[in-house]
Amino acid sequence: MKLKQELTSVATKVKGKFTHVFDPHQLAALARQNSFIQRSTSKLEGKEFVELLSTEMVENAAVTLEGLCDILQQLNPQAAMTPQALHQRILQPHASTYLYDVLPLALRKNLEAVGTALPAALLAPFGRVLLEDSTQCHLHEKLADHFKGCGGSGSSSALKIDLIYDYTNAIIHDLHITDGTAADQGRAAAIVSSLQPDDLVLRDLGYFSLSVLRQIAERQAYFLSRLPKGVHVFLAANDEAPALELVDHLQKHFPHDPVVDLDVYVGREEKQPCRLIAYRLPDEVVEQRRRSAYETARKKGRTPTREYLDWLQYGWYITNVSRAVWSAKVVGTVYRVRWGVELTFKNWKSLCHIHVLKGTRPERIKCLLYGRLITIVMLNILYGYAAWYASNHLQREVSAHKLINWLKRKGRLARAIHQGKIDTLLDDLIPAIPKMLCKQKRKRRTTHQLLEDEALYMASLLENVAKPLGKTA
Repeated sequence: MKLKQELTSVATKVKGKFTHVFDPHQLAALARQNSFIQRSTSKLEGKEFVELLSTEMVENAAVTLEGLCDILQQLNPQAAMTPQALHQRILQPHASTYLYDVLPLALRKNLEAVGTALPAALLAPFGRVLLEDSTQCHLHEKLADHFKGCGGSGSSSALKIDLIYDYTNAIIHDLHITDGTAADQGRAAAIVSSLQPDDLVLRDLGYFSLSVLRQIAERQAYFLSRLPKGVHVFLAANDEAPALELVDHLQKHFPHDPVVDLDVYVGREEKQPCRLIAYRLPDEVVEQRRRSAYETARKKGRTPTREYLDWLQYGWYITNVSRAVWSAKVVGTVYRVRWGVELTFKNWKSLCHIHVLKGTRPERIKCLLYGRLITIVMLNILYGYAAWYASNHLQREVSAHKLINWLKRKGRLARAIHQGKIDTLLDDLIPAIPKMLCKQKRKRRTTHQLLEDEALYMASLLENVAKPLGKTA
């Protein structure tokens, strides 16, 4: 009885999110506000246009204008129009502006967590685990004036989507769209304003910024980052302390240690205290990294230095999480959580076709992009619901890949939204989770399982999880 009541309560929250985002009255008012619909006699409703460019395209992202007109006629026979007429509506600047304003509606409802899945033990002490990364979508070269690409061996026209993902609550925290030329580091500080005490931030080297790491620590939050070569590292904070030659230091003082954990200060000017963890890599991994370095350098007409090749013998990480929370041996495993955002992008492209943006008109591209992102946000809400149920009641992990395919199959998602039957969809989803939608138990452990395997030593810590986390000195 308790489980049934809990399911009903959480399902009601999920249904409320969909009802709010796809509320026909709200969408109609927004369409008039954006001048997408200007005449009271218009047969095309705002809700139908949003559905058409979002959830109705989830099964076939490359559907033609003729196909869209066919779908539109099924949604509302009174709104039937020719492919040419629909194309003109899509090319109106008001159309992309309208869809752009619907996206925040979805994002705001997405931010309201429906239920938190049980975290892996190594992540339990943190309020939230925030992952950030970006992905590129290549466009037709004729769009280079509107969406600049890197050119050269890359695309002359591209756009970049920057994602901040709340791994703890399975929530899309933020989406930011830029030209393909925008550097990730330009977004490094964007996450700071939304940080809460005890948050943990995981990002790759593209976002590395010492000033931002300092701001994260000042907010009483935590970071785990790889360390790029060239950053000054010191054993003491005083001005007379010399910068370490890291590889030489490790080989001299820790010649046989597989893992080295040092208290250090990073940065030449304002030295940030943190831990430096270095993993000595297997010979075959080192050789592979060196081959990649030679190939990358060759393409740029350069030769890698001996110093850089020596650097590749180690995996380098820095963090302000104390040893009382993470021992040195688990840091590399925790960092693997960051790959979750890579898998998210993979699903966006392989299942949601976020990169299938055909056309040479910027208005069309924007409509397609915003429609895809609206769909992705709503899919993520359902994933959060399924992940909560699987973790808390089945002690298993949901496969996002399987779930999205299940929602696409037989038009389940699109039909439920158009017919207003989200409750039926949720009722059908619960029994499908243990039968079809969970990750299989295999010899190759998932990241979540690896975190659990590494966390036996934390048993005593978790008994006192309410105690504050210890930062490094």
